[in-house]
Amino acid sequence: MNTTKQVTRQIGKMVKICALSVTLMSTFFMPTASAADGDFVESSPYKTSKINGQTYSFYSGIVRGDTSKLTIRAYSKVLADTTVPTGSMGQQAVLYDSTGRVVNASDMIYNDESLVGFYVYSPFLYDTTGKYFARSKAEFYNGNGYTSYTGNKSPIMTLKINTMRLSEDKDIEEFMLKKEYDVNNNGETYGSLLSEYTIGEEPDLISAVGTNGEEGYVRAEDLTPEVASIEEALEQEIENGEVRTIPLYDVDGETVIGEFVLETNFEYITDTE
Repeated sequence: MNTTKQVTRQIGKMVKICALSVTLMSTFFMPTASAADGDFVESSPYKTSKINGQTYSFYSGIVRGDTSKLTIRAYSKVLADTTVPTGSMGQQAVLYDSTGRVVNASDMIYNDESLVGFYVYSPFLYDTTGKYFARSKAEFYNGNGYTSYTGNKSPIMTLKINTMRLSEDKDIEEFMLKKEYDVNNNGETYGSLLSEYTIGEEPDLISAVGTNGEEGYVRAEDLTPEVASIEEALEQEIENGEVRTIPLYDVDGETVIGEFVLETNFEYITDTE
């Protein structure tokens, strides 16, 4: 039997798919905000319809470390129109590379006090080069469970020694146009989480890079555990800076080949910016 959250998630996906049939590529690669000095890049806002009397905007971004342009992390920012009650909104910051793999992420964090908004940050990715972008996930309490959304993509950022610049790279388009996931011998779907845009649901096994550099897959249910109520959401809350480790699997979804670490930092917004 589907949970309330699963039903509302499917409704949200159906709405997104219909809209994407006309605007997919133009919106996915639309111009986005960036800092003049290259300290951060940020997506255009994903704006929800009214949910339980509130409307929300949330953003996906990448910010560099204070001391190195080769040190970055993803962030997610959510803002409500007005201050909302405890447990009304949750968000998860996710960092990808240009092959569509998840390279690091935060946990899904819900507001544990009344707020107008807050930031969530993934772990830092240290001293590396390549092309990266962020895409956040968010959940909002609808009065009888949570409605789930996937946000707009941040600009792709290219990191090289002593430089960090925006990229026009189109490598990820193939994932955006995929119509179905591959299926392993156990009947589980696997692939890039980016393909959710056109397929309409997450794969069972999400392409990711573990702490040891191994390429593998994390289970969707491990990366973002489902909750059906505010009570459940708040029960899984973690401390600021807390770390959680989940298995990294081979494509069979059974053989553990490494670990994937979720580390979460967050800060609250008490007044509108």
